Amino acid sequence: MGRRGTGGDGAGRPARQAGTAVRAWCSVLVVAAVVTAVLGTTLWRERRAAADSRPAATARLGGLDAAPGPAGWAAMTHHEMDGQNGYQMPSAMMPGAPEGDDMRLGIPITLTNSGDEPQRFDLVQEFSLAGGEKGDVRKLHSDTLGQLPRLNAGSAVRGVLYFDVDPPGAGDPPFLLTWTRDGDSRRMTVRMPGGTPEGHQHGS
Repeated sequence: MGRRGTGGDGAGRPARQAGTAVRAWCSVLVVAAVVTAVLGTTLWRERRAAADSRPAATARLGGLDAAPGPAGWAAMTHHEMDGQNGYQMPSAMMPGAPEGDDMRLGIPITLTNSGDEPQRFDLVQEFSLAGGEKGDVRKLHSDTLGQLPRLNAGSAVRGVLYFDVDPPGAGDPPFLLTWTRDGDSRRMTVRMPGGTPEGHQHGS
């Protein structure tokens, strides 16, 4: 009995090898695409996180916009942060303002709800101050917004946040207003156009 020819197997082997190589290259390309996508997403998130961590003039969190105004050392007896050309408002209309000769750092702030639903907020829990002489985080001492618990859709409110802090020196880090809301946080720059008044005393 004669031997069966093997010419057909020899002819088909290159085709099978070529198919295997193509599949291997496809797998490599798929893996490379997945790795590139993962690295790109990670890089985007890192850049976004870095951008969010940088102090800004304004911030948006949890459906609200916050815009701090020029800060200053405020005293009740010479309170000029109400925008009335130095007119002293009655203390009953300014809850949380310093009394007598006491002074605190006052930061005017405007909160705006540009959405379609009411937004709740808690100033004491959400706002703090960092930087200055000691560099530690100081909690909000008081404010002039009273007990306002929420902001209706399409509305805004303006008030003053008071912090009992020491005036920063020439080499101290600048004040930064930190806003924490819904598990996220933003840092806002504090503009200090004026100097520290003589005879500065802290409120209690």
